[in-house]
Amino acid sequence: MRLLGFVFLMVSGLTAADPIVSSFKTRYQTAKMNFVESAEAMPAEAMDYRLTPDQRAFGDWITHTAGMNFSTCAAMAGKPTPANDSAKAKTKPEIQKTIQESFAYCDSVINSMTDSQALTEVTIGTRKVMPVDSMIGYIANLNAHYGNMVGYMRMKGVVPPSTARAAKKK
Repeated sequence: MRLLGFVFLMVSGLTAADPIVSSFKTRYQTAKMNFVESAEAMPAEAMDYRLTPDQRAFGDWITHTAGMNFSTCAAMAGKPTPANDSAKAKTKPEIQKTIQESFAYCDSVINSMTDSQALTEVTIGTRKVMPVDSMIGYIANLNAHYGNMVGYMRMKGVVPPSTARAAKKK
Protein backbone atom coordinates (compact mmCIF):
# COMPACT_ATOMS: atom_id res chain seq x y z
CA MET A 1 0.00 0.00 0.00
CA ARG A 2 2.83 2.39 0.83
CA LEU A 3 4.47 1.56 -2.47
CA LEU A 4 1.26 2.45 -4.29
CA GLY A 5 1.09 5.76 -2.42
CA PHE A 6 4.72 6.47 -3.23
CA VAL A 7 4.15 5.68 -6.92
CA PHE A 8 1.10 7.94 -6.96
CA LEU A 9 3.08 10.80 -5.43
CA MET A 10 5.93 10.30 -7.87
CA VAL A 11 3.63 10.24 -10.92
CA SER A 12 1.65 13.20 -9.59
CA GLY A 13 4.90 15.02 -8.98
CA LEU A 14 5.66 14.82 -12.68
CA THR A 15 2.56 16.87 -13.48
CA ALA A 16 2.40 19.29 -10.57
CA ALA A 17 4.77 20.76 -8.03
CA ASP A 18 3.56 19.85 -4.54
CA PRO A 19 0.69 17.57 -5.68
CA ILE A 20 -0.82 17.21 -2.21
CA VAL A 21 -1.10 20.94 -1.61
CA SER A 22 -2.14 21.50 -5.22
CA SER A 23 -5.03 19.04 -4.90
CA PHE A 24 -6.02 20.58 -1.58
CA LYS A 25 -6.02 24.09 -3.05
CA THR A 26 -8.49 23.08 -5.76
CA ARG A 27 -11.02 21.90 -3.20
CA TYR A 28 -10.28 24.81 -0.89
CA GLN A 29 -10.91 27.40 -3.64
CA THR A 30 -14.31 25.87 -4.40
CA ALA A 31 -15.30 25.85 -0.73
CA LYS A 32 -14.07 29.43 -0.35
CA MET A 33 -16.22 30.54 -3.29
CA ASN A 34 -19.24 28.81 -1.77
CA PHE A 35 -18.93 30.78 1.47
CA VAL A 36 -18.07 34.18 0.04
CA GLU A 37 -20.84 33.91 -2.56
CA SER A 38 -23.36 32.62 0.02
CA ALA A 39 -22.72 35.61 2.27
CA GLU A 40 -23.31 37.82 -0.75
CA ALA A 41 -26.39 35.99 -2.06
CA MET A 42 -28.42 35.80 1.16
CA PRO A 43 -30.50 38.92 1.78
CA ALA A 44 -29.46 41.06 4.75
CA GLU A 45 -32.76 40.45 6.53
CA ALA A 46 -32.17 36.68 6.35
CA MET A 47 -28.82 36.65 8.15
CA ASP A 48 -30.63 35.85 11.41
CA TYR A 49 -32.90 33.23 9.78
CA ARG A 50 -33.01 29.81 11.46
CA LEU A 51 -34.54 26.66 9.97
CA THR A 52 -35.67 25.75 13.49
CA PRO A 53 -35.30 27.67 16.76
CA ASP A 54 -32.52 25.34 17.98
CA GLN A 55 -30.32 25.73 14.91
CA ARG A 56 -27.71 28.37 14.18
CA ALA A 57 -28.83 31.41 12.26
CA PHE A 58 -27.56 31.60 8.68
CA GLY A 59 -25.14 34.41 9.54
CA ASP A 60 -23.92 32.42 12.53
CA TRP A 61 -22.92 29.57 10.20
CA ILE A 62 -20.72 32.01 8.32
CA THR A 63 -19.17 33.60 11.40
CA HIS A 64 -18.66 30.16 12.97
CA THR A 65 -16.87 29.10 9.78
CA ALA A 66 -14.76 32.26 9.84
CA GLY A 67 -13.63 31.41 13.37
CA MET A 68 -12.89 27.86 12.24
CA ASN A 69 -10.87 29.24 9.33
CA PHE A 70 -8.64 31.25 11.64
CA SER A 71 -8.07 28.36 14.06
CA THR A 72 -7.64 25.58 11.50
CA CYS A 73 -5.32 27.53 9.21
CA ALA A 74 -3.25 28.60 12.21
CA ALA A 75 -3.04 24.93 13.21
CA MET A 76 -1.86 24.01 9.71
CA ALA A 77 0.95 26.54 10.15
CA GLY A 78 1.70 25.36 13.70
CA LYS A 79 0.84 28.81 15.07
CA PRO A 80 -1.64 30.09 17.66
CA THR A 81 -5.02 31.31 16.38
CA PRO A 82 -4.75 35.00 15.49
CA ALA A 83 -6.99 37.48 17.25
CA ASN A 84 -10.15 38.09 15.24
CA ASP A 85 -13.63 39.52 15.65
CA SER A 86 -15.52 36.87 13.67
CA ALA A 87 -17.91 36.08 16.54
CA LYS A 88 -18.92 39.75 16.83
CA ALA A 89 -20.13 40.10 13.21
CA LYS A 90 -23.91 40.51 13.08
CA THR A 91 -24.84 42.63 10.06
CA LYS A 92 -24.49 41.42 6.48
CA PRO A 93 -21.52 43.74 5.74
CA GLU A 94 -19.78 42.64 8.95
CA ILE A 95 -20.45 38.97 8.17
CA GLN A 96 -19.15 39.36 4.62
CA LYS A 97 -16.05 41.14 5.90
CA THR A 98 -15.24 38.51 8.54
CA ILE A 99 -15.55 35.57 6.13
CA GLN A 100 -13.36 37.36 3.58
CA GLU A 101 -10.74 38.23 6.24
CA SER A 102 -10.69 34.64 7.49
CA PHE A 103 -10.15 33.28 3.99
CA ALA A 104 -7.45 35.90 3.35
CA TYR A 105 -5.65 34.59 6.43
CA CYS A 106 -6.04 31.01 5.20
CA ASP A 107 -4.82 32.05 1.74
CA SER A 108 -1.60 33.34 3.31
CA VAL A 109 -1.03 30.03 5.10
CA ILE A 110 -2.07 27.75 2.23
CA ASN A 111 -0.27 29.66 -0.52
CA SER A 112 3.01 29.32 1.33
CA MET A 113 2.51 25.62 2.11
CA THR A 114 4.56 22.91 0.39
CA ASP A 115 4.04 19.15 0.44
CA SER A 116 7.09 18.88 2.65
CA GLN A 117 5.52 21.25 5.19
CA ALA A 118 2.15 19.48 4.95
CA LEU A 119 3.88 16.23 5.88
CA THR A 120 6.07 17.66 8.68
CA GLU A 121 4.71 17.36 12.21
CA VAL A 122 3.79 20.56 14.06
CA THR A 123 2.83 21.07 17.69
CA ILE A 124 -0.60 22.47 18.47
CA GLY A 125 -0.88 23.03 22.19
CA THR A 126 0.31 19.69 23.54
CA ARG A 127 -0.57 17.66 20.43
CA LYS A 128 1.71 16.79 17.56
CA VAL A 129 -0.05 16.61 14.18
CA MET A 130 0.79 16.72 10.52
CA PRO A 131 -0.78 19.70 8.71
CA VAL A 132 -2.14 17.35 6.03
CA ASP A 133 -4.45 15.87 8.69
CA SER A 134 -5.83 19.35 9.43
CA MET A 135 -6.13 20.03 5.68
CA ILE A 136 -8.30 16.95 5.11
CA GLY A 137 -10.52 17.69 8.11
CA TYR A 138 -10.78 21.33 7.10
CA ILE A 139 -12.20 20.57 3.66
CA ALA A 140 -14.65 18.10 5.22
CA ASN A 141 -15.80 20.73 7.73
CA LEU A 142 -16.14 23.46 5.11
CA ASN A 143 -18.30 21.18 2.98
CA ALA A 144 -20.40 20.11 5.96
CA HIS A 145 -21.02 23.72 6.99
CA TYR A 146 -21.91 24.72 3.45
CA GLY A 147 -24.25 21.74 3.20
CA ASN A 148 -26.10 23.01 6.26
CA MET A 149 -26.37 26.49 4.77
CA VAL A 150 -27.84 25.25 1.47
CA GLY A 151 -31.13 24.38 3.21
CA TYR A 152 -31.36 27.90 4.64
CA MET A 153 -30.79 29.48 1.23
CA ARG A 154 -33.35 27.24 -0.48
CA MET A 155 -35.96 28.07 2.18
CA LYS A 156 -35.38 31.75 1.45
CA GLY A 157 -35.61 31.26 -2.33
CA VAL A 158 -31.89 31.80 -2.87
CA VAL A 159 -30.11 29.52 -5.34
CA PRO A 160 -26.98 28.18 -3.62
CA PRO A 161 -23.79 29.39 -5.33
CA SER A 162 -22.59 25.88 -6.18
CA THR A 163 -25.91 25.17 -7.93
CA ALA A 164 -25.81 28.51 -9.76
CA ARG A 165 -22.27 27.81 -11.02
CA ALA A 166 -23.24 24.29 -12.17
CA ALA A 167 -26.27 25.67 -14.04
CA LYS A 168 -24.05 28.16 -15.90
CA LYS A 169 -21.84 25.33 -17.17
CA LYS A 170 -24.73 23.58 -18.92
